[in-house]
Amino acid sequence: MDNNLMIETRELTKAFGDFVAVDGIGLKIREGSIHGFVGPNGAGKTTTIKMLVGAIRSTKGTGFIKGYPIGSVAARKVIGYSPEHPSFYGNMTALDYLIYMARVSGVERDTARKAAELLDWIELGRFVDTKVGGFSAGMKQRLSLAQALIHDPELLILDEPTANLDPTGRMTILDKLKQLSQERKVTVFISSHILSELEQLVDSVTLINRGQIAAEDSMEHLKKIFSQNHYLLKTSSNESVLEAMKTKAYLQESWLGADGFIHLISEDNTALKQGVMEALSQTRVLLEHFSQEEVTLESIYRRTMGIEKG
Repeated sequence: MDNNLMIETRELTKAFGDFVAVDGIGLKIREGSIHGFVGPNGAGKTTTIKMLVGAIRSTKGTGFIKGYPIGSVAARKVIGYSPEHPSFYGNMTALDYLIYMARVSGVERDTARKAAELLDWIELGRFVDTKVGGFSAGMKQRLSLAQALIHDPELLILDEPTANLDPTGRMTILDKLKQLSQERKVTVFISSHILSELEQLVDSVTLINRGQIAAEDSMEHLKKIFSQNHYLLKTSSNESVLEAMKTKAYLQESWLGADGFIHLISEDNTALKQGVMEALSQTRVLLEHFSQEEVTLESIYRRTMGIEKG
């Protein structure tokens, strides 16, 4: 077993009757990294997270948190968890709730001070004596992150932690997560649908679809792989140019995307450039843009999930 891994799973599987929600996935998440976990609704993300935190048992396969079997007491002590839809005791104040969660997590000393400091850090200090039942959805999301941190975990597992926040709130949370990773070396495993924001945060990412891993690597390497041989072309008449080019031997694939660009895949850069010029001359249209595609997490997601041509 790799001692530098915070999360490791092998053939981790969860079936509900005949439905296989998670199908034999293998994760290797390095200590101190920020790892994104991405996929469409129903892909198996939340089920995977619930197995990692020990909320449900796997049907087969194994998993480890810092070397401890998932679901064990030792593994749970390592984890701070914020679910997608957190629940609270509405009659408790924010401070009382965090003190209560600290004691449940085994924190016995300075719980009030620690809770107050966390509320300040998460920018809820003004609401220390406010009952949680009156909190907005965004405030509850912040409080959920605070309770996940109350026992100083080495691993944060976060399911849509910015879903109910406005843009300013989302940026605040992302900055806080970067701070935790850089200053305290906390490992962060985060599931989110906001891909543009996630891309700015994570070191590596796993894309999951229909219970199986579709892609997994560092952001740097994924961008390098997905940018190879992919080009963008825009003209004054994309349909005419696409029709003139689509049967050429130098093209592996070509299509008109929903973004208004012709997407081209070619392993022969020289032949492609020449072909573009010939198509423009033949159709007598104007060139507006031609470049190698700059890959984002969203474009990687679209291609991996088979929706790039939509």
